[in-house]
Amino acid sequence: MKDITVRSIRVDEINQIANFISTGYYNDIFFKWVVKSDEDRHKIVTDYYKVYLNAKGCISHVAENSSKKIVGATVWLPHDTDPSVYDEIDKVASIYANNFRAVADKSHENEPNDTPFYQLVAVVVSKELQGLGIGATLLKYQIDRLDKLGIPTYLEASTPYFGKGVYGKFGYKPFGELMVFDENIMLYPLYRPAGDTIK
Repeated sequence: MKDITVRSIRVDEINQIANFISTGYYNDIFFKWVVKSDEDRHKIVTDYYKVYLNAKGCISHVAENSSKKIVGATVWLPHDTDPSVYDEIDKVASIYANNFRAVADKSHENEPNDTPFYQLVAVVVSKELQGLGIGATLLKYQIDRLDKLGIPTYLEASTPYFGKGVYGKFGYKPFGELMVFDENIMLYPLYRPAGDTIK
């Protein structure tokens, strides 16, 4: 998309970016299951992403428009994220800690275990600008960097994967086992080898 600039976030923007991501995920079916209370969801998901954004090795980028307004964000974590991160999440998740921990446990069981990788844990674009390629621009920015280092990527999508859409464009393929948490709540693990062709 024209007039979009991608850059790394600054430390003083962590709270702002966590809030931006939480706003984007407020009505997401998966986060509505994790934090069932509409009143609690925004604050808890914001605090959840603050933990990730402060974690060692976390990489986060934002997309800005020509007015320097943030219109998109991504968050990536390394495969060897300090396990103490999940203890911090337990604290901020409060009565929903078991749901967050169940997600983390299933993720660790499913993720690649034979190579270092980066996991995409958030990609959010302002609602009114979705479908214009901002998310793809953000993904390409980091994937290009990781490709040069020979590092693959992994993610768990909250919507079904049919080989199309932005993840298919970047060469992501189903990986491991479908992560089922409830009758209609599941995550779709996807993996992309380093250097895979971007269509």
